Amino acid sequence: MNFLRRLSRFIAPERRTVIGSIIAGLVFAGSGLIPPLLIRQILLWHADGTAAENAIGIIVIALVVAYMVRATARYAYGMLSHWAAYNVQHAMMVTLYRHIQTLPHRFFTDRRVGALVSRSVGDVETVEDFVAHGIPETVLAIALPSAMLVALFLINWPLALIAVLPMPFIIIFGRYLFPRIRSSWRLVRETMSGVTATVTEGIAGYAVVKAFGREREQLQQVEDRWNHYRTDIQRAQFFSLIPAGIIELVAGIGLILVVAVGGDLTLRDQIPVADLFVFVVYLGLIYQPIIQLAAISENIQKAMASTDRVFELLEIKSDLHEKPGATPPQRPVWSVEFDAVDFHYEANEPVLTDVSFRAEAGELVAIVGPTGVGKTTCAHLVPRFYDVHGGAVRMAGTDVRDVPITWLRTNISLVLQDVFLFAGTIRDNIAFGQANATEEQVVEAAHAANVDEFTSRLPDGYDSMIGERGVRLSGGQQQRISIARAILKNSPILILDEATSSVDAETEGLIHEALDRLTKERTTLVIAHRLATVRRADRIVVLRANTVAATGTHDELLDDGGWYADMVRRQEMNTHWKLKSGPVDRTHL
Repeated sequence: MNFLRRLSRFIAPERRTVIGSIIAGLVFAGSGLIPPLLIRQILLWHADGTAAENAIGIIVIALVVAYMVRATARYAYGMLSHWAAYNVQHAMMVTLYRHIQTLPHRFFTDRRVGALVSRSVGDVETVEDFVAHGIPETVLAIALPSAMLVALFLINWPLALIAVLPMPFIIIFGRYLFPRIRSSWRLVRETMSGVTATVTEGIAGYAVVKAFGREREQLQQVEDRWNHYRTDIQRAQFFSLIPAGIIELVAGIGLILVVAVGGDLTLRDQIPVADLFVFVVYLGLIYQPIIQLAAISENIQKAMASTDRVFELLEIKSDLHEKPGATPPQRPVWSVEFDAVDFHYEANEPVLTDVSFRAEAGELVAIVGPTGVGKTTCAHLVPRFYDVHGGAVRMAGTDVRDVPITWLRTNISLVLQDVFLFAGTIRDNIAFGQANATEEQVVEAAHAANVDEFTSRLPDGYDSMIGERGVRLSGGQQQRISIARAILKNSPILILDEATSSVDAETEGLIHEALDRLTKERTTLVIAHRLATVRRADRIVVLRANTVAATGTHDELLDDGGWYADMVRRQEMNTHWKLKSGPVDRTHL
């Protein structure tokens, strides 16, 4: 099966543990076959009167040993199977997350976070359940009935042949049902991904939901998703429970045939009662592993669907490839250059067309333009989140596609408008910029970014918990932590994407103080609209209609007129704009 072939990649390192659990399971199940045989012997002794004086004592000792072995094997079976399952789960989770980290920026922009969480956690957990129960139960469902059938054929092969007559029906129904069951559970896992994504987004965006009074609509959306999930899982359960019923029916038919034929033979003294007893007991036991397997077929089908989904994710390849033998420049001069760059996210929808500009080492270059002209895209092309479709982006005089990606990104610090902070302390988030940073370095970076301006007022200072995504902090405080993180990283190339777009004037002043320290002696690309940020630049690049419309200093672009001069005038007008006092005539609005 393709399913098991794929999964063997993770099970192979645990094969000894898995084999050990299977052996323990066989011993556990096999020891249950001994008591009926011992009781058969007692019945035979009773029938022919050949029992020795100490016969019952021997039988009792044998039963004690059998049940002690059974108890030990049961513990070993459960322990080893779960031990292997948890190791497989760990390996699969780490492998999957490592692979996700290699995927390009485009992959994450095209998918919902909740769906990825469902695959990387929920589907892997389902596979763990299969390894713990599905594999050993499957082996037992084959080995144990086979052993009992061999014993029955040795006791009385004609009666054993009658007992197995209904068994082929299990295989016939199984071949028809199991493909339907598998496809049903695959649909369930996909629907569950949608549910997880919707709930995750609703919780993450709770402030927006409440601010717009959209609780009812959001609840309706979640309820609709759950309705789809409920319908799909009920359909999957409908098919999954059929095999257990069929096996019970087949087992009943087999037992009825044995009682009818074997009972008649016993009454006519053609077979001993002891043999009929073993047949009845074993037929009750033969189908139990198969019934148990059918009972967990839901888990097996879930695991098959989940394995498909996990490996679909593992088989997604990054479209960013590191050039074989790529080496960093020996003596880099930290310039950044766009040379006739063309780029698009979707075919026939250009985002950048023939864009060319250069930031010399140590320069601060600002990129301005209307919304949607590709400013943030420029910021994403330098660290190679995407590859250009034409031209080249160069850092330190070398095409970014010709250097190791790790080296490239190690030498770039990003401060983005949408700050992402991890749940933890302020210290943890600053130290994220450099894993081996000392306490003194963290504090120094925090001081340079004006973080200590607000940490001094917090009871726990740098050890204050900030909540998920920094929810306990203001936007300006989050931004200063982001700047401290970049200062601590101490990269020669700095990219600032709208770092002060959503803060008040006082906070903007504190952030600009931090940015002045951060940009010193660094090559900096700044994407901004605010004059306070842009006019500091050594050179300003104006993007219009997805290409470079003008380049120059603040004063030069003002003298030239055009879009930049209009932007400056609009901002200056907004600075002096005031609300009119008194009521407003709204009759003509």
